[in-house]
Amino acid sequence: MNMPVKWNRREWARVLLYVLLIFFTIPVTREIQGLITTSVGREFFTYLVLSVVACGLTGLIYFFIFKLKVKEISQYIWITICAGLYISLTIQLRKIPEESIHLIEYGLLSYFVFKALSHRVQDWTIYITGSLVVSLIGITDEVIQWMIPKRYWDFRDIGINLFAGVVFQLLIWKGVKPDIISKPLKKISVKILVGVLTVDLFLFGLCLSNTPDAVKRYTAIVKSLSWLQAEEPMSEFGYVKTAWVLIFILLFAAWTLAARWIKKAE
Repeated sequence: MNMPVKWNRREWARVLLYVLLIFFTIPVTREIQGLITTSVGREFFTYLVLSVVACGLTGLIYFFIFKLKVKEISQYIWITICAGLYISLTIQLRKIPEESIHLIEYGLLSYFVFKALSHRVQDWTIYITGSLVVSLIGITDEVIQWMIPKRYWDFRDIGINLFAGVVFQLLIWKGVKPDIISKPLKKISVKILVGVLTVDLFLFGLCLSNTPDAVKRYTAIVKSLSWLQAEEPMSEFGYVKTAWVLIFILLFAAWTLAARWIKKAE
């Protein structure tokens, strides 16, 4: 009889501590970046990320060749592709090199999330769920930044965070190919996947709905939040209703597909 797979509290505690570290450093991030820029120049951030990626690529390939003795060429190709994607975006961000730090920050988060999920989800859905968890944390990060003076909401940063998470999950899936992620699709895996997707989309929808008019309405009710009116708007365009329609259509499709998967899953 197979023992049920449990959540690993230690791994999730590590994820929580890392996320709290990201969130609590938000108020001082700009000061730290300014100090580094003054001391060694903005190019430092680009060189730092490129160096980390290069060292990571070299170390992983060395470990594969001499420790694990991996002979499957496709794994080396995928590792190189993922590293190339990181390098490519880092170079594209050289005009705003501070943003490239998100690649390291959220790439590491993606690894921690994978490790935590792997104790409960051991089929292919882990890679999608892991990416969605990283996306959820990335959106929350931007919401917190929006509420802090001199920090701003930025859709581009959400994209960079998601990119870092997705590429790292791709690295694990196609490059590392962990043996533990080889079990048949489980019902709980599907439920976790669509659950995280639902929360992700609803949070994103709420952010899109947070227009200047919306801010005025709820701060008029909760006077203590009136200071939020001075913050840069999250969304000020006229596509909120359309966005919600698309979100509900996507959720309906996701839950319908999930219901079919659950019937076939173990």
